Amino acid sequence: MNRLPGLALLCVAALSCGVTGQAQAQTAAPIDRATRLALFFDPFPKADPKAPPPPPPPPPPEGQRIDERRPEQPFSVDAFGRPVQVTGSWEYTDEKRGNFDLNRAAARDRRVREHEVKLEARTRLAPDTELFLQAVGLHETRRTQGSATTRSKALERGQTWVKFERLRGSRWALQAGRVALIERRAWWWDDDLDAVRMLGSGDGWRLDTGLARELLRVSSADRGIEPARRGVTRWFGQATWRTAPRHAFDLFWLAAHDASPRPADGSSVIDEDATDPSDLNARWFGLRASGEWRHGSGTRLGYWADTAVLRGRESLTDYNEAANGSFVAGSTATRRVRGHAFDVGTVLVLPLALRPSISAGYARGSGGERSATLDANFRQTGLQENKARLAGVKRLRIYGELLQPELSNLEVRSLSAGVRLLDNSSLELIGYRYRQPVPSTSIPGARLSADPLGVSGDIGREIDVLLALREWKHFELTLRWSRFTPGAAFAEDQRDPAQAIELGASLNF
Repeated sequence: MNRLPGLALLCVAALSCGVTGQAQAQTAAPIDRATRLALFFDPFPKADPKAPPPPPPPPPPEGQRIDERRPEQPFSVDAFGRPVQVTGSWEYTDEKRGNFDLNRAAARDRRVREHEVKLEARTRLAPDTELFLQAVGLHETRRTQGSATTRSKALERGQTWVKFERLRGSRWALQAGRVALIERRAWWWDDDLDAVRMLGSGDGWRLDTGLARELLRVSSADRGIEPARRGVTRWFGQATWRTAPRHAFDLFWLAAHDASPRPADGSSVIDEDATDPSDLNARWFGLRASGEWRHGSGTRLGYWADTAVLRGRESLTDYNEAANGSFVAGSTATRRVRGHAFDVGTVLVLPLALRPSISAGYARGSGGERSATLDANFRQTGLQENKARLAGVKRLRIYGELLQPELSNLEVRSLSAGVRLLDNSSLELIGYRYRQPVPSTSIPGARLSADPLGVSGDIGREIDVLLALREWKHFELTLRWSRFTPGAAFAEDQRDPAQAIELGASLNF
């Protein structure tokens, strides 16, 4: 794994040279010195005001995520007299995680290799009826210092849905099956759910709402529906208003009701993964304002502002490990849940060579009392991925690639800078500073093996570097490097920096 950074950089350099050479070979005539200088100092020449504006890019097909790319003319086969588009992707990641327990003496570094293959079929059963099927194959190899290498593989049911468009000639559509619940910042959700939803849109507005409940297990590696999702019914919704070109307001809501049976006092389960210690009935409500101003010179200024409130009740069941390794359910207590959060930021793109950009963000999830009667810490929906695009060509984790925390009892400051190396390739540097409003012994969602002591809110700092090459229609490369420096919240013998480096490749077909 120590050769991974050099190998990745060698691949990047070779591919970049290949793209440059190909572009030069396709150039009909050489560019003179005056033209090169003009393009360098003014890479965004002013457009002719009399020229018609370019048409907006077509929306991605239903169910396709923001970073996913598929051929413009997919491979097609004939099935039962109907054309069926067959597409898919292969994704590979190779990550080395170093010192995630924040103690170099422990020597528990980890290397994780993952393969993901998606196969998709899309067809029209009728002019206004679309059918989509997706299967996902996963393979993981995990090696930890001091432990044997483990391998796992699984088949997952991906999106499987039917969509009825223009119901009775209206602007509304009905979709049912395993659907993709996506919003572009993934702050609320980016997940697949068994659901029935209604979608409608008109001049300057769009509405997406529905009911979701898991019906079957998702992965062949699961024994059944995950305990945290079993019996949970969700009512989700997003309403969007376009107030002006490139400016919008969004209204989000989610109501989750957990009707899974509570274990009887003294009952036991085989292993800890089968326990369900929390039954949450909660409501999230929030607003977003986002958009971008574009100046005639080529300067772009984007912004976002998310806010959310949480109200609900949670039933907690204690589990104790028995001598035989099983877990025995204890008493159940109910407490109120309440919290609030916001995330604001801006990104500036300058009309200079390499299109440099700077971005700043500030996010805060409330923290407070956590007792038998009240939990005042905000928690996200459980469907979030916290990934968004700043000014680069690839989405990144907005709260850090290494730590990956949930915005719960946490304050995150971020500052980034980036450049466009090629037409569709970017390099970004992002710095994060973390602080807990109320010192706690846990960081929800964090990937670290070490926990803070709960005496200081200074969690630490992180630096991320993301290189993304997407110059080809069907192939892309990414290289991520992260370093987390713990703060005073951790014990003195757990303040060694953690690092992670990941090489990723994706092939779309």
